[in-house]
Order: sequence, then structure tokens, then C-alpha cells
Amino acid sequence: MIKKILIATGVVAIAAVGSSLIHPFGAPVTPRNDQIILREAQIDTETLAIIQRACQNCHSEKTEWPWYSHVAPVSWMLARDVQHARLHMNLSRWQDYSSDDRIRLLSEIGSAVRNRKMPVERYLLLHPEARLTDIERQQIYRWTRTERNHLSMRQPDTDPLQPAANSD
Repeated sequence: MIKKILIATGVVAIAAVGSSLIHPFGAPVTPRNDQIILREAQIDTETLAIIQRACQNCHSEKTEWPWYSHVAPVSWMLARDVQHARLHMNLSRWQDYSSDDRIRLLSEIGSAVRNRKMPVERYLLLHPEARLTDIERQQIYRWTRTERNHLSMRQPDTDPLQPAANSD
């Protein structure tokens, strides 16, 4: 009987170790510290620091994977969450978005932060340092409005379907 229990325990241990090596969403990637988030955005250093602390871990390629991100099934959930967050908005690829996309994303950021939808509570349970104060939420919201206005002013006022006016 003891021999069967030891064998079963060994099988469970091997299965647990083996499953921790399987990542259905791809293996967590080591962060590249040379990447800049929000490249080409006009953002003050204080607001950037808040976004780096509270947002970049999921919404950029500068993710710092904790030790438990290498243990299944938690690793699967984390990898999926980060993958979905980056697909929605990747701050490391900010310069690749069109002005219209940036304006839309800024509107979504401002709304999500102001309405306390971001950062999500589930994330804050293990990352309390990402919690935003009311003042920080206002600061991010004000920046998103300012940056949207800046981008809107840079866009041409002409309708692309209309022929350009003759300057004669």
C-alpha cells in the first residue's frame, strides 16, 4: 500500500513539473529593458513614471515576469492576460499606431483609469504597487486629454475625399 502511495505521489510530482514547462500561450519572454514606452507621445516624466508603475507590466513588452509566472496553471493565465492586454494596447509600440488609433486609445485609457476599470482588481491583489491614487488617476486622465488635443491639432482639417483647394 505504501509503495502505491509513493508511486502515485511520484507520478503527480512528475506531472506537475512537466505541466509547468507547457505554455499554451508561448513561454513568458524576458523583458527587454532597452525599449521605451509611449515613444513619440508628449508626456511629462511624473505621469510616465505612474504609467510605468501601473500599466507597463501588462500593456508593454517590458513585462517583469514574477517567479509564479513559470508555474502552471498560473503561468497560462498570466501569459494569456498579458497577451490580450498587449493586443488591445501595446505601449512599446505606441509609435506604430496611427494618430486616429492613438486618439482612440487615449480616450479608452482616460475612461478606464477615471472609472477605476484599470488596473484590474485581480492584478492589484498581487501587485499593490500598481494601485492608483485619486490624484494619479486625475493626472493620467488630464494627460490623455492633453495628448488627444495635441494629436487632433496635428491632423489635417481637410476631408480626404474632397479635392484639395486650388491656391491660385
